[in-house]
Amino acid sequence: MEATNGGSDCRGNRICVMALRLWLCFCFCLTITAAITRAQNITDPAEARVLNAMFSQWGIPESSATQMGWNISGNPCSGAAVNSTDFNAFGYNPGIKCDCNFPNSTTCHITQLKVIGMDAVGPIPEGLWTLTYLTNLQLSQNYLTAPLSPSIDNLTQDADHMMIIKLFYRSFGINALSGQVPPELGQLTDLRSLSLSTNSFTGPLPSELGNLRRLQELFIDSAGFGGPIPPSFANIRNLQTVWASDNNFTGRIPDFIGNWSQLQFLWIEGNSFEGSIPPSFSRLASLQELGISGLSNGTLDFINGMRSLSIVRLRNNKISGSIPNDIGEYESLTELDLSFNNLSGEIPRGLFSLSQMSLLFLGNNSLTGTLPDVKSTTLQNIDLSHNELSGTLPSWADDSGLQLNIVVNNFTLGVFEGRGLPLGVVCLQRDFSCYRGSPIFSV
Repeated sequence: MEATNGGSDCRGNRICVMALRLWLCFCFCLTITAAITRAQNITDPAEARVLNAMFSQWGIPESSATQMGWNISGNPCSGAAVNSTDFNAFGYNPGIKCDCNFPNSTTCHITQLKVIGMDAVGPIPEGLWTLTYLTNLQLSQNYLTAPLSPSIDNLTQDADHMMIIKLFYRSFGINALSGQVPPELGQLTDLRSLSLSTNSFTGPLPSELGNLRRLQELFIDSAGFGGPIPPSFANIRNLQTVWASDNNFTGRIPDFIGNWSQLQFLWIEGNSFEGSIPPSFSRLASLQELGISGLSNGTLDFINGMRSLSIVRLRNNKISGSIPNDIGEYESLTELDLSFNNLSGEIPRGLFSLSQMSLLFLGNNSLTGTLPDVKSTTLQNIDLSHNELSGTLPSWADDSGLQLNIVVNNFTLGVFEGRGLPLGVVCLQRDFSCYRGSPIFSV
């Protein structure tokens, strides 16, 4: 019999060889068992219990899911949850998606879950935060109440997956969630999209949310937040969309927003910000939509060079100075609303010729000058009321489909003398009250 090389070599040792063969057979059997289990799409029993209990608590009947191909009773990881059905396909709600191919796992795990507009009532069950394989969670448009649990950070744990699975998309919008947002939410550092809109949260945004450096979409409009934007948000440089209107944010609009170079949509209307729009906004070359209101001063200088803008809504910001002359070269503009400011000077004539412009609201300023003779056919909604404009009305003032408000200016009839006026145009001069004295025009 050959030596066993200090016990580490099984050559010539029948017992050792047999043991090795048994071990290899055991490992092979485990592999086959795991493959069979995955082939049968067996849901992790703990996850199935959590899901079924949650749907029962929220009063979601099984029939509402099974009719759409989802099985929420017993074994959720079957049918549409594991086949090629699109998770976001119309009509599939509630929706479940599972993955049965995790390494070293003998069961399927729930990776996507959606319950949208299902009239789910009550708090979010604590068990939900044990579904650590979730990458997509959508719970919007329900009646969910109570605060978000600090246990939300459970979704950052590896849980022996052999790969780290993080939550990419999360939506709690349009519910009745309350309390302060837990700082633990900032530990979900792989989040790409977060929606907390239309809820009843209180307090400031947690500074820990600044850890969400991969975040691309943030929806927090009408959510109840207040206080200043945390300085830590300067770290979130991948943001493309920010909806933060109708809260009670205070202080100045942070200058660091100008460093969000990928930003395309920014809506922060209806807050309690003070001061002006930071000059750093001029660096937002990719910005397409901008909405801000309620500021206390500033000019439009920041807009210089922002040629990607399509919708600009800057109502009631006490902006002074003139409208930039080159704004008529912003060919992507479709809507421009600069109403209720302190703007002066003439309206750039190029604004009326932009091929995609459909809405132009410049009312309640101190603009002067005349109107151009030519207007693009797409521009069908114009409000120039309450300014210091003068001259004769252009012929396009009665174009079919045009909605025109030019009251309380200093216009004269021109080509409309004896013809009557477009519907809604009643008072043309600031010095005369409607239907009193001269001139008086009937519609």
